[in-house]
Amino acid sequence: MQPRHLEAVTFSAKAAISALAGALGYQHLHLPGSPWVAAVSAVIVTQPTLPSSLKASSLRVMANLVGALVGAALSLLIGQPLAAMAVGIMLTGLACYALKQDDLLRPAFVAVILVTLAGETAHWRAPLERVIGVMAGCLCAVVVGFLFDKFTERLKLRVVANPDKSSSQE
Repeated sequence: MQPRHLEAVTFSAKAAISALAGALGYQHLHLPGSPWVAAVSAVIVTQPTLPSSLKASSLRVMANLVGALVGAALSLLIGQPLAAMAVGIMLTGLACYALKQDDLLRPAFVAVILVTLAGETAHWRAPLERVIGVMAGCLCAVVVGFLFDKFTERLKLRVVANPDKSSSQE
């Protein structure tokens, strides 16, 4: 198999296993909210390398914490969902700009939108469940990424140690 094809298969498998682990783990632990949040977060932060997955995970968790808190606070203060959403997006964008955190913008905006428009009567429940789901999904993606890195590292060592066997199998 060509290296490019192997990379595509490996990355796709890593994303699929991360999403599955996120959703199943979330259900198994009986965490509040929907397991799809964990699965989506796992897929979003899955990267080709472990360091890039760690960075993506930490950014996603931070962005969701900020967006969920801003959205929940403004929902309580303003009371009108669309107004809270618009003000929340504006304030979140300006805060990210001031802190030079451009990578946080879009996921934080999404968190503000989901929290303000969730239609939840207990405003703190929706953001808390979302943040828990995001954190669970990110954790699953990092663990799966770590395991994939270790597995592929061992596989490469075996191929290097036995070059005759690997070339005869092609």
